[in-house]
Amino acid sequence: MTLKTSVLALLLDNVHVLLIANPESTTQTQKLFRRVVPALMALDGVSLEARFTHYGGHAEEMVAGLTVDDFDVIIPAGGDGTVNEVINGLLGSAEGDFRNLEDLPAIAVLPTGSANVFARALGYPTDPYAAADALVELIRKNHTRTITLGTWKGDDQGTRWFAVNAGFGIDADVIARVERARSFGFAASPLLYLQVSLRAWVKTQIKPPKITVEAVDSKGHKLHKEEVPMLLASNTNPWTFLGPLPVVTNPQNSFDTGLGLFGLTSVRGFGGVAAMMHLIGVGHGRKLEKLIAKRTIAFDDAEKVTLTCDSDQRFQVDGEYEGKPTKVVLESITDAVRVYAPKTHPTPPIMNWAVHLFKHVRDFLRVRTFGI
Repeated sequence: MTLKTSVLALLLDNVHVLLIANPESTTQTQKLFRRVVPALMALDGVSLEARFTHYGGHAEEMVAGLTVDDFDVIIPAGGDGTVNEVINGLLGSAEGDFRNLEDLPAIAVLPTGSANVFARALGYPTDPYAAADALVELIRKNHTRTITLGTWKGDDQGTRWFAVNAGFGIDADVIARVERARSFGFAASPLLYLQVSLRAWVKTQIKPPKITVEAVDSKGHKLHKEEVPMLLASNTNPWTFLGPLPVVTNPQNSFDTGLGLFGLTSVRGFGGVAAMMHLIGVGHGRKLEKLIAKRTIAFDDAEKVTLTCDSDQRFQVDGEYEGKPTKVVLESITDAVRVYAPKTHPTPPIMNWAVHLFKHVRDFLRVRTFGI
């Protein structure tokens, strides 16, 4: 797929912007609004309307059926889950004929979530205030591009869209445990993910999932694997972030290709531990590469993927728990949505490692105390 961008450094003319936010937002989010709203209103020709969500799925309902006759730009203020809602509401059903892309508003993200994988993969700065400034500048220049999205269908459910990733098994179990940890006030730190990942891995030793994977890429190459204990599908690169650290499972993946698949063939023994550590960003040295290669699956540019389990398993989409289906079909759809995105990826932030070390040690002790 060819990258499509439009850069129109012209005065904006009657650009209608819809900002969607949660009224119970954090103090930081409120500060971002005070920065973004006046900046957008100061742009010539821009009119801004804000709407507030009151329950899960409300953002999806708000944007359902909207066209460019209603708004030119939709700004979801939130994390990947909020982006997922807006995309599903705006694009509608992922079955049959899709809505005409030219008739739909473009999406500009104001990242206020914990990971913000979608925004960061698009190239928005990690710092929320820098990201807010970048968003205003992108709208001023009308700098948009089209990107690929994924669709998923589980058992008897309807087909829905996803923007970031989807996964069976350990992946979904880790997300459930991290969400529980965050409900106790833990920061989503790399050490927290490491601990809950290892706990999920130990649980998997007792009764590992058995997932059958069938996939085909854009060139017709096929993948078939059986009894896989974990399989991830990524629409972004990296797959996710552990705090400031990117976790790259499929280096060739991007918003211009199909889905990237990454899986483990075994979680048992030292090789299984090494493969799991590799997944969360540890153990990328050459000495372990041969051992890890025997325990991992990597498949790029997948157009269609069918995942079948011998029993119902936890499944996650864009960081949200989506039940326990036994079969899921994933597909990649090119030129699915128009977004405001920076030209290049930002420079990684300078980390205060003393602060992060303190948080990691604190979370290590608290996780052991709560038994998450």
